[in-house]
Amino acid sequence: MFSKKLVLAAMVGSSLIIAGCGGSGSSSTTTQKTKVSFSIADAPVDHAENVFLAIDAIELVKEGQDNFILDVSADGKDYVQVDLLELSGGKSALLLEDTELDPGSYQNLILHVLDESDGDGLSYVIEEANGGQVPMKQPSQKLRLGGFEVDSLGVQRFTIHIDLRSALVQNRNGQRYNLKPHGVTIVDNSTVSSLSGTVSPALINSCPDADPAGSFVYIYPGQITDAALLVDNYDSTVTATMPPAGSVQPVNSTQVTDTGTYAFGFIPEGDYTLAFSCSSANDDPEQYQGIDVTIPDPEGQIFGVTLDNAVDSVLDLDLLTP
Repeated sequence: MFSKKLVLAAMVGSSLIIAGCGGSGSSSTTTQKTKVSFSIADAPVDHAENVFLAIDAIELVKEGQDNFILDVSADGKDYVQVDLLELSGGKSALLLEDTELDPGSYQNLILHVLDESDGDGLSYVIEEANGGQVPMKQPSQKLRLGGFEVDSLGVQRFTIHIDLRSALVQNRNGQRYNLKPHGVTIVDNSTVSSLSGTVSPALINSCPDADPAGSFVYIYPGQITDAALLVDNYDSTVTATMPPAGSVQPVNSTQVTDTGTYAFGFIPEGDYTLAFSCSSANDDPEQYQGIDVTIPDPEGQIFGVTLDNAVDSVLDLDLLTP
């Protein structure tokens, strides 16, 4: 059992410290400020070698105040460029540290993204299949991520967690990518945990006719015993078909590695259900696919777990037999 302080120190120690803080804008005068830090992390995508994202500012929206524009810079440059695929499995990169903010509700956090619109093309994807570089174009050069709450405890740390399987999309002609808010969450580091483990060969090989690249672990909120409620990834704003009423959408999903491991980082503490599927190679993160993606596969391969923010949890998955 580790204290929150030690867990945070371990996380920052394994991260790339890449920025200080700065900014412009005005705020209402208060006698109490909270020092807030923002980091960035991701859950990996399975078709890219690198996903480079360049950020030059974080904009914060709070009712009754002018928007804050907080500059992001590092290494003598007026921007930060990170490879999101280096920030999986609980790793993160620090964007802003100890920025003083008024406590209260913030309606929006907006990342200012540098893309080909600036002529430098600092945000792009290296595709795994052919090693080709494909530009990442962000509409209005802004990624709007929604709200968060700053308390009055004096120090607070947040992580912008990007599930690339859901957030990274390619346009229809394959000429560029963009990030969308679906699959991106702002989490308070004091309330999140990590989960990792191995997947046994018996479970991985339980579908002998399945594509080896189709072995995935899905994580769902709550303790769920009825596997029929579990559905694949989808984006409710674009899917052609919605799942049945009462279905439970995964919080996250990850491909099992070649060495038989899996990992989730920055998952809010609480009860969860894991489901293994060996037939998820074609799970489209935007479209509900019903019977075309079987979860769990084989039948009955679901596992309950409780995550505590003070513990880096481990759960090894083995083939469950009736």
